[in-house]
Amino acid sequence: MKKYGLSLIFSLACIINLLGQKIEPKGKFLQDSMAIGEPIQYSLSIRYPADFQILMPDSLYDYAPFEYTRKQFFPTRTDSIQSFDSVVYTLTSFEIDKVQNLKLPVFIIQGEDSTAVYAEMDSIYLEEQIPVVSDSLQMKTDTIISKLDRDFNYPYLIAFLIALGIVILLVIIIFGKKLRKKWRIWRLNKRHKKFRISFEEKLSSVGEMPVEKIEKLLYTWKKHAEFISKTPYAKLTSKEINQLQQDEELYENLKSIDKTIYSSKGRQNATEAFQFLLNYTDVILEERIKAIADGK
Repeated sequence: MKKYGLSLIFSLACIINLLGQKIEPKGKFLQDSMAIGEPIQYSLSIRYPADFQILMPDSLYDYAPFEYTRKQFFPTRTDSIQSFDSVVYTLTSFEIDKVQNLKLPVFIIQGEDSTAVYAEMDSIYLEEQIPVVSDSLQMKTDTIISKLDRDFNYPYLIAFLIALGIVILLVIIIFGKKLRKKWRIWRLNKRHKKFRISFEEKLSSVGEMPVEKIEKLLYTWKKHAEFISKTPYAKLTSKEINQLQQDEELYENLKSIDKTIYSSKGRQNATEAFQFLLNYTDVILEERIKAIADGK
């Protein structure tokens, strides 16, 4: 109870601090209208105290009703008081709503916790690609008598649809639970494959990364491990993760990364440590898939 009380007090202090600093992300579309499936750009920027750490949404974030394509980071600009970060996201949409809205957050990292601060909602309009036919068009009369097809046999269609519905219902009753398990496992594998590709691309440059980006990379790994395992890795320290997993090799690699973050030492080992973490997500995924298969 004492731990939860301290966490609540810390969270309230973070929120009051953020309000006092007036951290206000700015997000907007870089064009007024779009077509279905057309790539559009959305700019997200934030000015914040130089001693703060922030994270921008990445490819794993839900951009609904839009779909993520790519993003372009700009170097952080910092003076003695404030820092300025900005990202331009390339998105697409296949929704048909005439007005589509989006607001994205910026995550303020405070120790082991994070606070999401949202930019104001911005809108973009969907252009109509098919012109409306004018009511003034005159219909041309055709006096040639044409032979009409025979009436469609609707009773047969209705009987076929009823039979099809019964078959589908039986499949759901008999195989529904199994199919749901397969669907959940398929989604996990798809998400994990996408994460591996994105994460592995960053490993080659770990040795040249600033400490802030190394910390962001570790946070990205924790968020993915949390997603596939339903365990709050993002809020756990290295020691707490070790207590959960009871894996000494995992603990040693986490401590190696912590050493790089907090003392800027051990950069040569950081790449190998992150590679181990990437491979360890396969272990976490296998445990989760087994749990789903067992009905948990």
